Amino acid sequence: MITFDSKAQLEKALATQIASDLSSAIQQKGSATLLLSGGNTPSGVYRLLSIFDIDWSKVFIGLVDERFVAADSPFSNYKLLNETIAANSAKNVVIHPMVVDADNYEENLKKSEAVYRIFTEPDVCLLGMGPDGHTASIFPNDFASEQANFDERSLLSNTNAPSEPAQRITFNGPVLRRTKSLYLMFTGAQKKDIFNNSTDLNLPIGQFKEALKATYYTSAT
Repeated sequence: MITFDSKAQLEKALATQIASDLSSAIQQKGSATLLLSGGNTPSGVYRLLSIFDIDWSKVFIGLVDERFVAADSPFSNYKLLNETIAANSAKNVVIHPMVVDADNYEENLKKSEAVYRIFTEPDVCLLGMGPDGHTASIFPNDFASEQANFDERSLLSNTNAPSEPAQRITFNGPVLRRTKSLYLMFTGAQKKDIFNNSTDLNLPIGQFKEALKATYYTSAT
C-alpha cells in the first residue's frame, strides 16, 4: 500500500503512473485500453490525467461498472468521465458507454458485452472500494455479484446494489484481475480497516488483493 499525506499528492502520483502505463502500452502494441471507475473519489485523478501529452487517439476508455441510467443522469459514470477526463489533451478521447439500450436491462447487457470485446485484456484499470467492501459493482450479500466475481464465461454481468439506482452493470472479476496494471484507490481510515480485513470478512475486494499492482491510499478524504 502506497500512502500519501494528502489526496492531492495521491492524485498526482496516480495520474502520472497511469499516463506512463498508457504510453508504454501504445509504444509496445500501438494502442492502450483503460478501464475507469465512477464516483467522486477518483475524479481528480481523471482531470489531471487529461493534461498529459500522450497520444489519446490510441487510448480506448471503458467503464469498470455503471448504473443502468441514461447517459445524462447525474448517476451516470459515463457522464462523469466525459466531464473529467475528456478535456484538455484528451478532449477527443473515445469513451465507450456501458448503457447502450436504456430501455431494456437484459438486452443492454448483451449489446454492451459485444461493444466491450475490445477490453478482454485490459492494459490499465483503476478500481475503487466502498465502505461495505464492494468494488466495481460487485457487492456483498448479492448472489448476482457473487457469480460476477468468478464468472469466466463472459465479460459483464448485471448485479444489484443495496442503494438506488439498484440495477448495475459490471465487469466480471476474472477480467479485471487479469489487467496488466491494476490499481486500487481509496481514502479514509475506515476503508483502510475494511480493506485490511476484507479477506477474513469474505468481502468482494478481498478477491482482488493478489492481482493489484499497487494500492493508493490516504487517510485524508
